[in-house]
Amino acid sequence: MKKILTLLMSALLLFAAAGLPVFAATSYEAELLADLSIMQGDPNGDMRYQDSVSRAECAKIVVAASKYRDSVDMNSKRSAFRDVTYDHWAAPYVTVGIKNGLFKGYFDATFRPANTVTYEEAITMLLRVLDYTDEDIGDDWPYDGIDLAKKLGILDGVSKSVGQPLTRRDISKMIYNTLNSKAKGAQEKYLNGFNRTIGPITVTCANWYEELGATDNVKVIRDGAEASISAVRTNDIAYYMVEYNKALVYSKKITGIYEAASPNKDAPVSVTVSGVTYNIEGDEAYAKLSSSGTLNYGDTITLLLGKSGDVAGVATNLTDDTKVTGFLSAIGTKETTVSGSTVTKPYLRIVLPSGETHEYITEKNYESYLNKVVTVKLADGLATLSSTTEKHYVSGKITWDSTGHTLGSHSLSSDVKIIEVSTTESHKTATVASVYPQRLNGFHISEQDILYVSKNTAGDIDALILRDMTGDMHTYGIVTFAENNGESRVLTGSYEYIVNGNQQTLSTQNKIFSVSAGQVIKIESDGRQVTAMTPLNQIKSNKITAVNGASVTLGGSTYSLSDKVQIYVKSSYPAVYHMITREELKELAETHRADVYTDKPSSTGGQVRIIVLSEN
Repeated sequence: MKKILTLLMSALLLFAAAGLPVFAATSYEAELLADLSIMQGDPNGDMRYQDSVSRAECAKIVVAASKYRDSVDMNSKRSAFRDVTYDHWAAPYVTVGIKNGLFKGYFDATFRPANTVTYEEAITMLLRVLDYTDEDIGDDWPYDGIDLAKKLGILDGVSKSVGQPLTRRDISKMIYNTLNSKAKGAQEKYLNGFNRTIGPITVTCANWYEELGATDNVKVIRDGAEASISAVRTNDIAYYMVEYNKALVYSKKITGIYEAASPNKDAPVSVTVSGVTYNIEGDEAYAKLSSSGTLNYGDTITLLLGKSGDVAGVATNLTDDTKVTGFLSAIGTKETTVSGSTVTKPYLRIVLPSGETHEYITEKNYESYLNKVVTVKLADGLATLSSTTEKHYVSGKITWDSTGHTLGSHSLSSDVKIIEVSTTESHKTATVASVYPQRLNGFHISEQDILYVSKNTAGDIDALILRDMTGDMHTYGIVTFAENNGESRVLTGSYEYIVNGNQQTLSTQNKIFSVSAGQVIKIESDGRQVTAMTPLNQIKSNKITAVNGASVTLGGSTYSLSDKVQIYVKSSYPAVYHMITREELKELAETHRADVYTDKPSSTGGQVRIIVLSEN
């Protein structure tokens, strides 16, 4: 990396000294941006310069070119916008960019990730990368910003005007120019600040920062949030950004069964743990996971994941006292290789309040604990379980806004971790999902809704496991055909339904669902098959009178929209459903009758899941 970067920078200086157009040497530009992980081509090496650039793509590129590039947490389950959910590929970059002021969303609380980025939007983002503020950019937006960008050389070789969409060639040139510009008040090119991150290392002691060459005044960013040095824990993964005197620390861990190494254990590039493959980052992880280490296939191990979600370390100092509490979501047996032989061992899978999934080899079957909150203790590589049934006496309304973070009379930690589960019945397969506290704002939580609660040393609730509260883990659709056959000895059912505009079919045996064509339904699944179909609550009105970013008003009442709300226009005969956008809903609301469907009352956190428009 250092050698390549040095050669590229030397070449750039030669072109500049000769007075030749730098952009004639597009291979240098492409190689530099790829080497810095800012812009890369497709698997065939094609940079696709003619393609347009979406706001999501531009967000990733801009953050990767900024001083915040190493603070992106690919394991994060948070997002600032309803149209960029946490599982959207660009969510980690959008989160970092918004947090650090590189770009903004729209007034309706959307980011519009699929929109093509415009000339002036990209210019504003890049000026902020160079530490220029809105005050520097000027009041006459976007023209003052364009003038500043021209003076800095950001627009050299770019022929666009206000309002025009940008291609990957345009963005490539603008990013390249930005790297060769100077940040506000700086004496050197912005490019000179790259390639100065030291690490990763595994934290093993209180003065861990000294191993990175830092001092005790280092600024710590742990899992994307500012933290103190003392907040860093043993087995965290740390990096040091020299220019900014900043330590980036990550706590994501995966515990599971070491099943394979690829291409082989002598020279592994990746490892498979409990069915999931992870790339290896750094010599420390390589040494422990390769054949020169002490870890064997079949061992229960804990992977320590770094900034890109790769394996940066492996925990080897877990003691017999190590305990974790979570929801037991699966048990069974697993084939694994031990000393060259295939053996079958019992295993269990738990989901922690953080949403992390851990797998363990056990000494016996724990079927009676399935779909319960349990505490796992690891001893000699084997897990033992105990039920977690202590009373917590916590209940009340959740408040998560500028006035505070509370659940009833109890304070919630600012980084509280929450999961909800679909069932606690041992004969069913549970679905588990992470929940943002903002989603629960205004909910009334009873003691029966809470399966587990923990508090930190300050007395704030830092983890919750809840029964199905939001309904967000389920699927919603419209039945277009339903037929149940109960005449034979075996009950059978045949169903067709639409989900997100796509037609789906389902055939059942020994099970039927009481639904009919035209009904809007909630579809529950155990991850393998549909377990229930239930009609939703219907709100009828002649017209929707207002459509806002996150709500609709009809019949004098306002209803919250799910971030995944499905909106359809239904033809009268035959019944055909055409899916439309929220913007199209605004246009059609005045001329169409609307049937609105919620999963439960608004007072208990219900949201609009499906809207069906029909011509008056």
